[in-house]
Amino acid sequence: MSEQTGDWELRELIERDRVVALVDHYLTTLDEPSSFNEDWARSLFTDDVRLEHEIAVLEGIEEVAAAHRLVMARWERTFHFSANHRIEFDGEHAHLTARLMAIHVHPGENPPDPLIAANLLDADAVHTNKGWRFERFAPRTL
Repeated sequence: MSEQTGDWELRELIERDRVVALVDHYLTTLDEPSSFNEDWARSLFTDDVRLEHEIAVLEGIEEVAAAHRLVMARWERTFHFSANHRIEFDGEHAHLTARLMAIHVHPGENPPDPLIAANLLDADAVHTNKGWRFERFAPRTL
């Protein structure tokens, strides 16, 4: 293996870890108390992000932040995690897929059973001057 090939492989491993960290950061913040404001959204998404959900398509930081505030307010607590990250790089762009799992606990004294969601994430990220950010985020029900 040449030194140049080794450098490229090391760089790809580092960038892969950074993209997986972006997924982890997103999921972790869903489970923590958050205002889901525009600063939160900018730590994860590009300003022109497109979130393609099965029930709605959201565009831009403001819509994504507002939708997260609305949806996450419905739950007493949640627990999200991901696995099986597959990432393909094309320069400063990355395409990724991952398996997402979430447990959503309803509020109240006698809540119904938790809602368990299983999704396949199909997303595109771009490397910005602030690190990796999602520019397209599309969870699909498995």
